Amino acid sequence: MQAIRESTGGSWFLGANTPGGFYSLFSELYEPEEGWRLVIIKGGPGTGKSSLMKRLASAAEDGGHVCERIYCSSDPDSLDGVILPQLKLSVADGTSPHVLEPRFPGVSETILDLGRFRDDAALRAHREEIISLTKANAQAHKECAGFLKAAGSVKNETSLLVSEALEPAKLKRFAYRLAENLCSTLVSGEGRLKRRFLSAATPQGILVFYDSFFGACERVIVLEDAFGVASAKILAVLAETAVHAGLEAIACPCPMQPEGRTEHLLLPALGIGVCTSNRFHPFPQRAEKKVNCAKFFREDEIKRIRNRLLFNRKAEGELLDAALAKLREAKRLHDALERYYIRAMDFSALNAFAAGWIPALLEGNA
Repeated sequence: MQAIRESTGGSWFLGANTPGGFYSLFSELYEPEEGWRLVIIKGGPGTGKSSLMKRLASAAEDGGHVCERIYCSSDPDSLDGVILPQLKLSVADGTSPHVLEPRFPGVSETILDLGRFRDDAALRAHREEIISLTKANAQAHKECAGFLKAAGSVKNETSLLVSEALEPAKLKRFAYRLAENLCSTLVSGEGRLKRRFLSAATPQGILVFYDSFFGACERVIVLEDAFGVASAKILAVLAETAVHAGLEAIACPCPMQPEGRTEHLLLPALGIGVCTSNRFHPFPQRAEKKVNCAKFFREDEIKRIRNRLLFNRKAEGELLDAALAKLREAKRLHDALERYYIRAMDFSALNAFAAGWIPALLEGNA
């Protein structure tokens, strides 16, 4: 029997820039039917949403609570949300591109509008500049999505090509054997699959929260897979087996193929993590086991399509670089936009409000 341990918090993304545009996992923030609460923060850029959530996260951690910090893929220095599972409480930025609205107002969700601390007359004095920057920022994100869509098309073609070279029976045997070995512990209760992005395309490049992965996992298995095809099939089997065994599994989708491909899987209660390692997110640190997924492909078939794979590899990389450049441009425009809002905010009043609101929220009185 393997020891069962408490889940840790960690840092994650719940939204990512993908070939299909912005992809949201914000539905993972809370479970209204299970008594969770969600505080949805509204307000423009630079109105203090992230700073307020950082203060909340620090206060919660100081109080001994498990805290998941959800970062913004368009600005990884900012928080998009905070999840406090022990309190069944989440707080999140509810503005575009991940607009959140109450499903059960007052019962499960509360809106906190930071616009109350904003001088809108000061903003209207700069109407033209603000509108121009907002439109330019949206255009940069649109162009980023275009490059990601092209990169995704190349990646999809590569996946189709190498899938023809798979040895499915061999792969299936390995996947089920690994799943049985790792999930031999049965836990009473219903298993659950959670989804979190461990990595994302950001203005800082491809950002991976390695600390979240290695912090939650004492045992690490690395699937070395340049294509991500074999590893995704292995992780799908492992996730299904884990949930059937009553475990909580955290599946981390590939931002380039978020619907159909899991790149990493964590089993926090067992302290086990299984990750895909490739040029975009190498996992160079400790590993109990490394699996070279090349053994699941027919070598002669991979050699036959080698030139096409090399072409696709280069094209995907260049398109991704172009997308990241557009994200950096969008971040520059967003920073310029924020400056107008920052000057229009009464942060003294906001800080005074936060000093009372955060403790009350953590005590269930706000």
